[in-house]
Amino acid sequence: MFWFTLATCSALLSAASAILQKKILCSLDALEFSFSVSLSVVILSLFIPFTTDIFVIPPQALAIIIGKSILGASAFLLVMLSLRHNQISSALPLLGLTPAVTAVVSLLIIGEGIHPTEWIGICLMIVGVYMLDKNPEGMFFQPFRTMLFSKKYYYAFGAVGLFAFSSVFDKMLVTGLRIAPLLVLFYQHLVYSILFFIVLLVRRYPPARIFHKSAVQWPLIAAAAALTLAYRFTQLEATALAPVALVLAVKRTSILYASFFGGKIFSEERLGSKLIGAMLIVAAGFLIMRNVG
Repeated sequence: MFWFTLATCSALLSAASAILQKKILCSLDALEFSFSVSLSVVILSLFIPFTTDIFVIPPQALAIIIGKSILGASAFLLVMLSLRHNQISSALPLLGLTPAVTAVVSLLIIGEGIHPTEWIGICLMIVGVYMLDKNPEGMFFQPFRTMLFSKKYYYAFGAVGLFAFSSVFDKMLVTGLRIAPLLVLFYQHLVYSILFFIVLLVRRYPPARIFHKSAVQWPLIAAAAALTLAYRFTQLEATALAPVALVLAVKRTSILYASFFGGKIFSEERLGSKLIGAMLIVAAGFLIMRNVG
């Protein structure tokens, strides 16, 4: 059961990282922060080339890492945009919808069946989503209309779609190809940094402004980078020891920790009903055991 301890540690570290991210995003643009934290993770990972031969990685594994990192970087940026434009107790629970989205997409595209327990999980997630935006004074269908037609939620839904395709590659890398988790992390965040920097250049962000604004927030960015490195490493280590679906189900409990503590710290409204919704979504994740999220 050591994998369970690692996955739980990953969830707690991820929750702490999300709360810090929300704090920093009050001052930094989502793209600027994504680049700054990714570069900070690379800097914190510079011990890896001195302790591990980073050039022994097979071309096939490197190609998979690059592909999954592009998906992961896009999902990470969308999560940061969602956190910046939404309350943390509203944004994070939506990320727990990945298993349900994947199950439905698999049914529609490749005809893969959905088990009865998974249907129960999907129904629980729908109720959970309803509770996230339920206003006692609103109409019955108001939460669903808000979710479907409010642009501020599109970032979270986009991230869910990308996560539905990317996480399975972690299992392929650390168990199938037996690539060391630290190597995966190093190359992944290197790709993140390069990709975000290219996007910044394309969007004509002045580099001096980026580094100046990041320098003001550097203690928090460094802390967020350390937490990010730690929770991704413990998740990869857990994935090497147990089925990825189980690891991700436990990892998603970070939604509860971040929603509760983040909601308290930022004095967010309707926290009680949002926590009920988050609990339903997380519980449903244990019923929909798909290798995603």
